[in-house]
Amino acid sequence: MNSKKNSAPKLKKPKAKKKPEDPIPPDGACKNCGTVLTGAYCHQCGQRADEPRRVVVGLVQDFLVDTLAIDGKLARSIGLLLWRPGRLARRYLDGKRVTYSPPFRLYLFASVFFFLLAFALIGAPKPLGDSVAINGDGEVTLNEQAIEEVEAVDPEAAARLREANAALKDKAQAEENEGEDAPKKESVPYTERKWDNQDYTGPAWLEPHLRRMFEASQRAVKDPRLFFAQSKENLPRVMLLAPVFYALILLLLYFYRRKFFVYDHFVVSLYMHAALYSYLLLALLLSFIPGIGPLLAAVPLIWGWLQPFAVLRQAYGSNWFSAFVKWAISIIVYFALLVIIITLGFSVSLYQS
Repeated sequence: MNSKKNSAPKLKKPKAKKKPEDPIPPDGACKNCGTVLTGAYCHQCGQRADEPRRVVVGLVQDFLVDTLAIDGKLARSIGLLLWRPGRLARRYLDGKRVTYSPPFRLYLFASVFFFLLAFALIGAPKPLGDSVAINGDGEVTLNEQAIEEVEAVDPEAAARLREANAALKDKAQAEENEGEDAPKKESVPYTERKWDNQDYTGPAWLEPHLRRMFEASQRAVKDPRLFFAQSKENLPRVMLLAPVFYALILLLLYFYRRKFFVYDHFVVSLYMHAALYSYLLLALLLSFIPGIGPLLAAVPLIWGWLQPFAVLRQAYGSNWFSAFVKWAISIIVYFALLVIIITLGFSVSLYQS
């Protein structure tokens, strides 16, 4: 009885056939570099083994993934970037680099979209023409026609402009009544002044450049469109110096931490600036909400102001007191450098216009 039961053949369950998600081409070689394939991707060049879908949707997908870098990594990175950019930098430095987007790619993605939206909201300025007058003291006044255009949009602002014009006229009248003994100031409008009458006493090699800046500023007062166009190109470029300078600040603040290299500080700085641009972009979008828009826009701005403190805690593991001291020092030095960077951008734009 037992022998018969033991001799009975056992039925084996058929194994379920696994459907390959990424089939390998029949020839078994990469169509890009010719390397023998051992999986769904070529281990030599990284190209997928299967043929691409020859549909228009595939071209759109290639554009989103390859050009704009919109993929799953970006979605995972943005959530952590907005909430805890310091932890994102820490994970990237710890080796989790396939899961998240690289720091420089995130920085470019956030900064490009911020500047596009910001300049689109500002819009191209209109030629000022005769609507603005600048007297010899550098004081600006608007004529009545320009004030009426402002009044159609904002009556309160127009009222303030009329008060400012009246105050300037009263000031000019008071100076005129002081007597003829007092030396009179130059009353030639700024746009009509000549460089030769400016009494320049600086070095000779600098004079041609200052002359060019002086004449460009006069053109910008009359028609600021060219200056605005140059600023759209130059500001994003010079702002690339901001993460570089902040990385150097971090290098000086953490010079005693031997395990952190210059590369690590640049990674932290790029992720932090990508987060700051994201907060600014979010604030611009929230400001469009009627009524409570400005109030909601203040939330990401305040969070972005405090975020560098959290980054120092998350990325470097600093204690509360050390992070606060370094945050205060870095903010003061960074904003001083930021003013220099922005001034440089506008100066280059003025020089080119």
